[in-house]
Parts: sequence; C-alpha cells; structure tokens
Amino acid sequence: MNKLEEKVYCTNCKNKTHHGIVHTYSERSDIYDDMQWHDEYHIVKCLGCYNVSFVRQYGDEDMWEQVNGERFWVDEFTAYPGEPKEEYEEGLLTMNRQPKEFKHTPNNILDLYNQIIESFNNLHFVLCVSGLRTLIEGICSQQGIKKGYIYDCDKNKLPNKKDGVVKKSESLGGRIFGLFENDHILFHQALLLQKVKDIGNSAIHDIEVPDIYTIYEIISVVEEAMSDIYELKNHKLLQDD
Repeated sequence: MNKLEEKVYCTNCKNKTHHGIVHTYSERSDIYDDMQWHDEYHIVKCLGCYNVSFVRQYGDEDMWEQVNGERFWVDEFTAYPGEPKEEYEEGLLTMNRQPKEFKHTPNNILDLYNQIIESFNNLHFVLCVSGLRTLIEGICSQQGIKKGYIYDCDKNKLPNKKDGVVKKSESLGGRIFGLFENDHILFHQALLLQKVKDIGNSAIHDIEVPDIYTIYEIISVVEEAMSDIYELKNHKLLQDD
C-alpha cells in the first residue's frame, strides 16, 4: 500500500497521522492548457488506527514554496472529515469593518470590494476570501494586464512548469506580477497579493479559509493595492494649481 505524501487529520486519532492509499481517482489538465493542474481523490486508511477516510490532493503551476533559494512544487491535501476548527474569540466575531472610501476606483471594482466587506462583516468568510481573489483578477483585467513573468522572492524570473522555459504566464500569478512590471504596485505588494491569491484558491477549490485575523490582514493588503493603483495618481497634492 502506497503512503500519502503528507500527514492528514484522522478523526479517530484526533491528530495528523500517516495514511496509506487504498484507491485513487485522478484528473489533470491537458498538456495544451494554459494552466497545468492535477486533482486526485484518495480513499485512505490511517496507518495508526486503520480508520478509513477521504483525501483530496490538488496542485497547479502556481503552487510552490521557496526554500533556501530553491523552488519546490507543493500540493494541498484536504481530509474529509476535516480537522475541527477552533472557535473564534466572541468579541472579534461582533467586529464590523468599515469599507474605505475610494473616489477614483471604477464602479465594478468598487462594487465587488463593498460586497467583500459586507461578506466579512456577516462572517461569510469563504465568500469574502474567494471574492478577494476575484477582485485581484478584476483589477488585472481592468488595467489590461494579461500576463507577466513569475518571480521568486529575490526577483529572479522562474521557468514555466510545463516546459521549463522562462516566459510570461497568463495565470493569475503571472498577471499579478504583471501589475508590478507595469509599475502599478511594488514588488513586495505583488508577493503579498500572490499569498491572497493562494488563500482564495483554497477557498474556491477546497472551501477552506484561514482564521479571521488573517482574513482581516489580507483585506488590508488588497485595500493598499487598490489605493496605489487607483487613488495615489489622483491625490490632490499631485494636481496642478
């Protein structure tokens, strides 16, 4: 029996354990698709207590980590039933976030932003986080950004996963860096937006979201990008007398 590459939660052991793979169903992208991905569904058995459960393993070309200057492709492993989520602090659950005022942001972008804030205040976190990813994609489209190179944290251009060639990518990851390449945002803003994109992917594909504190922070990251892209160039200090 092959072993799952990563420990996942076992409802019987009450922690993450090694699991053996009983059976797998796989789907993957076509070699000619712009975005390369694979999606595997495993029936697994805990190697400690032999409890049987279900695990989804997903990966695409945007999912990688930088370790000691080297790039490693990573997959997401989601167990069903999943690990119980910790309860949020009662005081924070009642906190409302006021939408920021954006005077020069296009109406379609602004409407989506306001819906995201409303979702956050109503504790609809999956909608909120997936909406943030959609908002980033909408900003790229509104700015005419169709592609960009993929960079590591040291601004080195990375090769395409499919063919190993350094070229611009039409994936959302590439388009985010395209905002940087076209001087709309700073490089470290692009890195942060990549993180927001990854969190949004988890919400869309796995219906998983981080804790409320992290969601609060990533909303601020997107707000800062919106301000830099749409508002700063129209600041009153830059207007002619």
